Amino acid sequence: MLKTMLKPVLAAGVALTLAHAAQAAPKSPARQVEAAERAFAADGLALGIRSSFLKHMADDAIVFGPAPVSAKALYGGRSGEGEPKLEWWPAWVVAARSGDLGLSIGPSAINGKRGGWYASIWRKDADGRWRWIYDGGGPADAISAQGPETPAMVGPVAQSGEASPAKAFDAVRAREAALAEAAGQDVAEAYKAVLAQDGHILGPRGTRALAPNAVEARLALRPATMALTLRGGGASKAGDFVWTHGEAQWREAGQNSVAGHYMHVWQKRPDGWRLIFEALINDR
Repeated sequence: MLKTMLKPVLAAGVALTLAHAAQAAPKSPARQVEAAERAFAADGLALGIRSSFLKHMADDAIVFGPAPVSAKALYGGRSGEGEPKLEWWPAWVVAARSGDLGLSIGPSAINGKRGGWYASIWRKDADGRWRWIYDGGGPADAISAQGPETPAMVGPVAQSGEASPAKAFDAVRAREAALAEAAGQDVAEAYKAVLAQDGHILGPRGTRALAPNAVEARLALRPATMALTLRGGGASKAGDFVWTHGEAQWREAGQNSVAGHYMHVWQKRPDGWRLIFEALINDR
């Protein structure tokens, strides 16, 4: 009889313990990146563009303007007056296995009108706080994208990495060089050789009707050849996640030369280093 009476009590105790454990369980690095992005976006509405960007950026953060410039100097020099209403939310996040570097991308809207997709690189600093170190975006279909109430999709975590961040960056530098050489001959084939199956790409101009994961359709609209020049980036402590940025040049119809910049994210996959994201941005 006593044992029968104790069963509901014990069951309730177990359920309460499990609930507390679930609440206390730390979020995965990818979900931490998502939370940081959502906090940033909430401050964007509450504080405005200038103040929210300054609050959530790292001191060494960069943006393209069109060449890489200090985000702190750029936003610090603005008054913040007359800003539009800028909204954005994460739709896809990926993080390093070491939990110190991550990518967040998603739709954005200006004054209530969806326009394109943003892309941010986040870094977890020594104080345990996530700060963005790159912010940008590119043309993509934001109309049919998921709304801010939908949790972001999470990309896979690498199973292994290089021995150090430096070795990881060197490995990706070699991949970037091979991509640049191949893109000088055939852009579509060059990207197909390095893109992950779940890869996303944004830009360049003229691709606003396409989703970021419509890779085949996007590559079909790319120029036949393109020159890519690596300029910088960083790597995770686990040596499994590397972001890079650089310059891009190509010719459009009529032989008009086009200058642009790119941001890449590479991840160590079972079949080697794969490009999981690119934002290709026209300079004008």
